[in-house]
Amino acid sequence: MKKTNKNTSTGMALGMCFGVSIGTSIGSSLGNIAMGSSMGMLFGTVIGLLIGAAKDKEVNNQIEEKGYTIKDIKKDERNGEYIITIVNRLGEESVVIVPKGQMEEENFSKEDVVYLDEDGMLEQAYDKEE
Repeated sequence: MKKTNKNTSTGMALGMCFGVSIGTSIGSSLGNIAMGSSMGMLFGTVIGLLIGAAKDKEVNNQIEEKGYTIKDIKKDERNGEYIITIVNRLGEESVVIVPKGQMEEENFSKEDVVYLDEDGMLEQAYDKEE
C-alpha cells in the first residue's frame, strides 16, 4: 500500500527555518553566526524530520486500519460549507463538515484517500499531483 510522507517533508522545511533563525541568534551571541546558523539548520532539520515522520506513521496506521475514502461531496448553499461523506474499509459511513477555505486549500474530490486529524478535521492523505 502507498505510504504518505507529506508531513515529513513539511516538518523538515519548518525545522530548517526555525533552526536557522534560532541558530543565527545563538551564533550571534557567541560571535560566530556562520557556525550557529549551520548547526541550527542541522538540528532543526533532524528534529523536523523526526516530528514529521512520527505524524506520518500515525497517518499511515489510520489509513491501513480504517482506510477512509470520500464517497460524496455536497455544498451547503446556506453557509458555504461542504458536507463530505467518507466511508471506511468496512463500509461504515461518516459525515464531516468542511469549511469553504479548507475545501479550496485541500481540493477534495470523490475517491480521495483521506484521514481524520487529531481535531477531527479531514485531511488529504497524499499530496495531489499537479
